[in-house]
Amino acid sequence: MRNHFVTWMLAAAACGHHSSNPIDTGGGDDSSAGSDGGSCDPNDPSCNGGTHTFATASLIIPMDLSYQRTGMFQAYGLLYALLSHGVHVEWMIDPGKTYHPTACNSGTPCAWDCDVEGSGIKCAYPTSSPDFTATTKVIWDDQGVAARGSTLGTHKYRGGPYAIDAADHDAALAIIDAWNDQTKWATNPWARRSVFHVVTVHETTAPFTGNVARVMLHAPTIAVFADGNEAIATGYLRAAGIPQSSGAEFPSSSCGNSNCGPGTINPDMLTEQAIMGPLGTCAAPNMDHHNGALFKADGTPAYCQIMSMHWNVTDRETVQCNGGNCPATQALCTGNITYNGHEVVAEVREFLKSPVHFFAECQAVNAYENTVPNPAWPFLDDAGRDGHFLTTTGTPPLCPLGTCTSSSYQCVQAACGGQACCMPKPQTWIDLPGYEVAAQPSTGTVKVLRPEIPYNQFDGMFGTTGGSEPAYNLSTYLNTTYKNNRQVTLLTGPNGPGDQDLWMTGYLDGCGDVILKPGTNGGGTSGAGGTAGTECGGKISYLGGHQYSTNVPVTSGSTSQGTRLFLNALFEAQCVTGM
Repeated sequence: MRNHFVTWMLAAAACGHHSSNPIDTGGGDDSSAGSDGGSCDPNDPSCNGGTHTFATASLIIPMDLSYQRTGMFQAYGLLYALLSHGVHVEWMIDPGKTYHPTACNSGTPCAWDCDVEGSGIKCAYPTSSPDFTATTKVIWDDQGVAARGSTLGTHKYRGGPYAIDAADHDAALAIIDAWNDQTKWATNPWARRSVFHVVTVHETTAPFTGNVARVMLHAPTIAVFADGNEAIATGYLRAAGIPQSSGAEFPSSSCGNSNCGPGTINPDMLTEQAIMGPLGTCAAPNMDHHNGALFKADGTPAYCQIMSMHWNVTDRETVQCNGGNCPATQALCTGNITYNGHEVVAEVREFLKSPVHFFAECQAVNAYENTVPNPAWPFLDDAGRDGHFLTTTGTPPLCPLGTCTSSSYQCVQAACGGQACCMPKPQTWIDLPGYEVAAQPSTGTVKVLRPEIPYNQFDGMFGTTGGSEPAYNLSTYLNTTYKNNRQVTLLTGPNGPGDQDLWMTGYLDGCGDVILKPGTNGGGTSGAGGTAGTECGGKISYLGGHQYSTNVPVTSGSTSQGTRLFLNALFEAQCVTGM
């Protein structure tokens, strides 16, 4: 496995297929590793965001509920294993796909059949339109019903499936067989995992053509913030079978400085202290936002993907001196600053200046997105501690009469350029909120706004869940917006976007649109072969709801759909795809 960070530049250059970490399958032939055959070259602008024809004997990992239900999460672990062993995988998404918001077998029926095309049987749930059509046979069936080699027929694949070119058939199949067959784990220990489900894989019996949204080149390096709720993220990763960079499973319980972080048995579990790095003394605070565990000694990012699941706002608003409460003034403090929650935000902001990805869920969304630098003691913030990654702070209304029209705000004299204005009450919002917490939208009311975005690939209806922050509103009282008016909302309530938003993804500070269009890069600059978002740095994704289910089989409307979004985000990062 690759344990090093790979920039998008390296990813774009690494266009040849190759095999590492040989697979012992007890007789399998991986001699095709290294063949480029008819594979999709990621330097070819027709690949990332263009159509490609796949030859007979190409492999498909379905991602729709027709053929991938029990194996849904473990399909992402298989994807990680393939990339770790040098097999490139194409993420197939139709850029013109649409979402059919009602069950396909009622009202206006879907134009496609649910399973085998031509059966006339429509899905009994909403779906997005198909990504491509292929005629295939079964290699593995997650239900254990269809025999290997049995004819499947023609299927219109939905939900953002993955394809492997025929040129890599043998190398990929050796990995797939080791992943799906526990009897091969003794000689392929990388495939061992506590959670085991078979992943459905099909093989084409005729050529097919589809749109390659992303050519995935490298397995992502992943860090989880040990923020007290890290078991949510590690539960998702264990369900998928995705390991730490050391090859060990992510832990199932919370951890601390003694057993989490670089040099421990859990090197990719990072505490707040590890992330914030040295903070200096009270007399001379260290304002270097580039010295924590998110970075290597040479200053490059140590990870491709980082995530925080429920970091509490109270932890963000904590500053400690010498391990305890700071004195009333800076002059009275003679020791070290040992904790500053705002510095965690600053280190993440600095991290996002590279082509990486940051994922936050539930209260962690508020903890990061609503941070406003506070120059007063004991924070002593500079502009680098701004947490408004996607949203503006808005404009507090003036209150010349001394009152505010919202009970969540109070009139503060001289707070806005010398004028009195309405500022949040401490018990409601500590800082100016880009996001305010919204009520949980009902599952049946969720709007799917951009089904062509890689982050937004799922099949069926999205199931919402509760928690302290189940969804988000832009603050209408402050007139906040998404920075540069970017279209970052992917899932929202019936009156959104901006009202009960559930799933949002965008570039840092609204630099560009997260789009999927041929000949257009992620920063919104047209031109064939444009490098997606290289001028924009990292991407941020926010998901409402405290915790989603890892139960399988995945069904339409289940909360397991949220876990899919988390796993999608792992493989959309630019250091995986070069886009």
